[in-house]
Amino acid sequence: MEFASTHVYNYDESDEEEITEKDLDLSSHYQPLRCAQESSQYMPLGFQANLAGVAQSEVIYDNTGCRPIQNQRQEAIYDNLKAPEPPPPRVKPKPKRNKDTGEYASAYEMLRPGDPYYYIQGEGAPQQPPPLPPMRKPVKKEPSKKHRRADTNVIAVKFDMLVNPSHLHAGSPVFCSNCEAAFSAVSRITPSGDGAQIWKCEFCDKRNPVTAAMQSIPKEDDLTFTIQPGSGGGDDTAVIFMVDISGSMSVTTAVPGTSLKDQRLNDAGAALSAYKEELAEQEDRYTTGPKTECTYVSRLQAMQSAIDQQLWKMEKSLGNKRVGLVAFNDNVTVIGDGSQEPVPLEGAGLTDEQSIISLGKIFPLPAPISEVRRCLSDKVFSLTEGGQTALGPALILSVAMASQKPGSKVIVCTDGLANVGLGKLDVTDDEHYDKASEFYEYVGHYARDSGTCVSVLTMEGEDCRVIELGNVADKTGGQVSVVDPMKLNEEFANILDDPILATNVSAKLVLHKGLYFRDDENVDGEHVSHATRNMGIVNKDSETTFEFGVRTKPIREVIYDNFGGMTITHKDDEVKVEPVYDSVNPKSMIEGMERLPFQLQIWFMGRNGAQNLRVITMDRPITKDRHFTEMNANVAVLGAHAAQSAAKLAVEGLYGEARINALVTQKLVERHALQQGDEGEDVYQTFVATLAPIQSELYRAHTSARRQPGARPSEDLEDDDDEAAVYTVFVGNQKSVKRGMTKKAKKRRQKITDKQANLFYKMKNATSNMFQKHKGQMKM
Repeated sequence: MEFASTHVYNYDESDEEEITEKDLDLSSHYQPLRCAQESSQYMPLGFQANLAGVAQSEVIYDNTGCRPIQNQRQEAIYDNLKAPEPPPPRVKPKPKRNKDTGEYASAYEMLRPGDPYYYIQGEGAPQQPPPLPPMRKPVKKEPSKKHRRADTNVIAVKFDMLVNPSHLHAGSPVFCSNCEAAFSAVSRITPSGDGAQIWKCEFCDKRNPVTAAMQSIPKEDDLTFTIQPGSGGGDDTAVIFMVDISGSMSVTTAVPGTSLKDQRLNDAGAALSAYKEELAEQEDRYTTGPKTECTYVSRLQAMQSAIDQQLWKMEKSLGNKRVGLVAFNDNVTVIGDGSQEPVPLEGAGLTDEQSIISLGKIFPLPAPISEVRRCLSDKVFSLTEGGQTALGPALILSVAMASQKPGSKVIVCTDGLANVGLGKLDVTDDEHYDKASEFYEYVGHYARDSGTCVSVLTMEGEDCRVIELGNVADKTGGQVSVVDPMKLNEEFANILDDPILATNVSAKLVLHKGLYFRDDENVDGEHVSHATRNMGIVNKDSETTFEFGVRTKPIREVIYDNFGGMTITHKDDEVKVEPVYDSVNPKSMIEGMERLPFQLQIWFMGRNGAQNLRVITMDRPITKDRHFTEMNANVAVLGAHAAQSAAKLAVEGLYGEARINALVTQKLVERHALQQGDEGEDVYQTFVATLAPIQSELYRAHTSARRQPGARPSEDLEDDDDEAAVYTVFVGNQKSVKRGMTKKAKKRRQKITDKQANLFYKMKNATSNMFQKHKGQMKM
């Protein structure tokens, strides 16, 4: 666990700040750190006083007029813009006295030819009062919305620690009967009144009886419990290449040079390449100037070459890896490792979900690549293009095949829209599109629960509905990429070189009863103090974030009498005798506490097949000083949470809410940076530059959505005016509530382009390392 600040921020009531359309528009473009005067409204009075006392020699005036603080400067540095000077005071002119008559001149007689009202009616004409100024039009108030000011109550969970489990312990931990927190190093055993011993849970105050198992649990903050031992063995998991051989895969790309002429081609590809080369030679005969050599490579040829290179690499370094091949166009052909006759799937079989799954489960697993590499390469280069795209049936079949070996991977490579069989996406009516979307949602859950990682590669310039296909990859910890066909080999290598650390991973975070998770609710719609993330497959870069808030006690009802007032906290409570004057003010449930416990429980299956539970318990101090928590903020954790939260809302079509959430976090980082001097400027620039791609894309998507027919002006900051459906889901034995998308959000989701979906899914997997200073930005 990594916290966004050194202390937990305790508050009685959430702070709010006003967000305008102008703020959102500015956040979509890079903005330098605000000057101290503009941001002083976010600072405590003591800090503003310090700014007011900054010496003149510590100020640099730049071209924008801002006065950034430079504490390390010893002398003033002025550039081409001088310091702003206050205007001279206005002095009322003193009327002159006529020496002959002794009378004072009127105001209008004091006008001179240079005065603005001198020529109102021409020189020499009798002067009259100037006309009234034109009436000003009322200024339209800019749309705004009150939003909760972001705070540092955020936790990041990184899964790279699963590589080296800490303090192994055989057996299972002891859990609290109420909140399911595990007995740990921070737990205390105390005697009860009847002579027995109890464990009073530090999270929910439940009194649990002490068992013999508690005495044998080591007193360590980080423990790994081996629930069930594994069978061991080498890395014999499977890789299924699911390749598109539809007609659009024959599209060619002209590649300068002759470096690709020696690659292996199938018969049809060789004939096509020779024909194009002949045409190019004829054209060169009538072209003056130097002759340029060019090779035409189709998408299928580029894919075949990339797969063949990966097969050769795996044969050399991962001889036990099992590699299979599934091809699809109008039909689905299960080739496997190439040692057996291909099995076709066509006709009505492309719509029978259960039959497809059964076929995948009984199909023999591929043999080790060291035994079948040459045979499989021949099958790869025997593929030819033609037909439509039965992507849905091929996907669920490939996942069923890979599910025989938990920890296996499915790599989808396509350039077209699914239009045959299950999961057809070339539909116009909402009913059929919703069914297709539900199909890919189901495949994602099925793959995650079976320990299969799915990655999706699509071709640039094509509409493949990555927003739906990427949902499968997102649920299984896979990668989503829209690539140039000539770079397929590099993308295949990135996917295969990313080892799987564990499967069937779920992370449960337990909080004190005085805290709650902002995005998690139970079946009754109430916020809960423990939340679970089903991660499925994790690798060394996997990371997820949690955001929590502070519960407040219910406002107590006050009954005033002649003696100063008495209170009733609940209907069944007795009336208290002593008067209570502050009972109507909300109070934090952790008021008076100095530290709070946190516990992370990670259930996972290791690469050796063992079932494990890792329990990490720690506590953190509490403070009510927002300024102190922001000064000690971990910007990397805040950035990862902002990116993941914004991307999660974006894929659901909630662009306005995503923009606001990113903006309030950016303002928090800005306040933090202003307190850090020059170092803070670098941190702020890194944060803004890393978050800029999704903020810019959200701005374009939100602007386009508001320009659709029927959009109302009031939709500037809000996304939806229809209510989302609510349904119940089960996480283990626990019920929780999940809200579906509104009709408007579904419409927006359908219009998300492949480029946008690619960016959104990458940012959903954002990590805190991306926001570290001097780190490279995410490759889009």
